[in-house]
Amino acid sequence: MQKRSDKKMVIVTSFFKDETYGLLGPQMAATIIQDHTPYECIVIAVPRDYDQIALKKKLTEYFRTARLLIGFSSLSGRQDLFDLAGELKAEGAVTILAGPQAAVDFAGE
Repeated sequence: MQKRSDKKMVIVTSFFKDETYGLLGPQMAATIIQDHTPYECIVIAVPRDYDQIALKKKLTEYFRTARLLIGFSSLSGRQDLFDLAGELKAEGAVTILAGPQAAVDFAGE
């Protein structure tokens, strides 16, 4: 069996200033993933004014040599996060669209 640190996952979620209720679902998912799979999992809350280059650098640092496995949750129709998922996928990452509004996010509101 591989060490937990060899298998990593990130859940990216939309972040709204002064509101923390949107983080509960993704954090619960990360906890379930860590408790029931060999994956280490963290949540990254991304505000609208984030630095995409800095985020990608942090993802590279976190994953090191592991293949990027990134779940996107609670996107709130944000085109920037859809674009980020597409870019990461084009660069070889495995991306997953999940969360309570995945179908709506995928279809467009």
